[in-house]
Amino acid sequence: MYNTILVVVLLHSIGFCYAGQLRLPDGVITETVVAGNVIEVSLASLRPTQSVIAHEQVNYRLALYRDSRQQMFADLCKNAGWGLQVSFTGQSVANNADSYVCTDAGSNTRNIKQLKTVVVGADNQLYLTDGHHAFSAFYDMPQGGPELKVTVLVQAKLEVPESAAFWQQMERKGNAWLYDAEGRQISYQALPTSLGRAHLQNDPYRAALYFLRDGVWAKPKPAIPFVEFYWAQYLRTHSELQFPGYYSAAEYLQWLERIHSHLLHLNKDSIIFGDFTAEKLGWQGKADYARLDQLLCHRKPKEHNWGPLGIALSQRGVPLQCDKRQYLDRAKLATGLQQLPPAINTDGSVNVLIEITAGSNAKWQQNKAAPLQLEWEQQQGKLRQIDYLAYPANYGIVSNTLLAKERGGDGDPLDVLVLGQALPQGTVQQVRIVAVMRMLDNGEQDDKLLAVPLSGVFSEITDLAELQHQFPGVTEQLQLWFEHYKGATGNISVQRIDGAATAIELLKASQL
Repeated sequence: MYNTILVVVLLHSIGFCYAGQLRLPDGVITETVVAGNVIEVSLASLRPTQSVIAHEQVNYRLALYRDSRQQMFADLCKNAGWGLQVSFTGQSVANNADSYVCTDAGSNTRNIKQLKTVVVGADNQLYLTDGHHAFSAFYDMPQGGPELKVTVLVQAKLEVPESAAFWQQMERKGNAWLYDAEGRQISYQALPTSLGRAHLQNDPYRAALYFLRDGVWAKPKPAIPFVEFYWAQYLRTHSELQFPGYYSAAEYLQWLERIHSHLLHLNKDSIIFGDFTAEKLGWQGKADYARLDQLLCHRKPKEHNWGPLGIALSQRGVPLQCDKRQYLDRAKLATGLQQLPPAINTDGSVNVLIEITAGSNAKWQQNKAAPLQLEWEQQQGKLRQIDYLAYPANYGIVSNTLLAKERGGDGDPLDVLVLGQALPQGTVQQVRIVAVMRMLDNGEQDDKLLAVPLSGVFSEITDLAELQHQFPGVTEQLQLWFEHYKGATGNISVQRIDGAATAIELLKASQL
């Protein structure tokens, strides 16, 4: 089978070009193709140089194309170097370039910077070095597929006949990423031969960097190849940032918020990947709560209120609500229970519903009308963020308890801090109560139980004295955090910290 391949030879820097038609075997490039050539080829002719992409980045484009043919044709024109202006009709289709017109195509001023790049190997094969996401969206869209024609710029011709040496040079020049979706190194033989989500693995950490870009971090200039993957490799090593899956849009957003908080508390010299520091990889060191607030749902009414993350997840079929509250019905499925368990188990351990994961800045809480659900608390019409250091411990409530107002409480379940590593939000954890911080919040009793997990570094602690002896300064840090996390307007004071006996007495008196 033969394809018509358009070869465009660039003439100096004035932007004019000369086009000639060649009939070549499918997927083969002639020896006359050199660095600087602009060529039109089918997607099937391009070989990936990485095995992983962010599926949500592709899903975002596919959802846009699903809802807007204008966007689809505009992206086709842009990726051909002709900008976003396009003219099309109801009969126009993506896989027939003659059925639509890129408005600027007649001006002979193709924007080379908009083109994706390839390296030509000694076997005259085209290896895609930029554009795996954009071209995978074209590959997977209904009017796309392997035979869809795209325009690429030949970045280099690498005359290295021996395969291992070829890929060594590709890696050294930043033209190949030989890792899988788990961050494990792979051989060049394991690379896929086709684009699209069915062939390229999904790395959710790479997607997180896409949605958080231009906020807490930005692409460095000059560009660093695979910078998002460097960050992804770093993030996946932190257990508290474990990807929760596609259970709900709200949980996905909470995961992004944890990553945002983690990145926010780095410093410019933090080592991220190899010799790269955070600053070299584009770390900004500034909070971007406005972006987080708009990722799932826009605040201004539109045709639909979905933000970029909402658009991407809608393509996957993840349920989404834009009614000012995002629910996380995690506890029921995570525990297999139809209702929250009693406060105290027969073995003396206590059941805690984790509302906020350690290291997070987002203020989530139990939905009082639906005890198995969590909701992101709102304050003055905005999703509430803690404008202070992130939560120093896991925060939650003891299930089926109430600190009654008639006893001087706030009318809510007993609050509890669970020390140790980050615990999954929305799950019920069994803990041991070791102390209670006696607190006043604007004159109202707002005590916080202190608890430890049944396993891990804190697991042998049974009382306040042991906690303070084995982990000096912990209680002082917690007291300092709570007395200041609300800022100048806060009126919180820790009166004292009592031991396990007093804490358990309070717990038993608060059981429902």
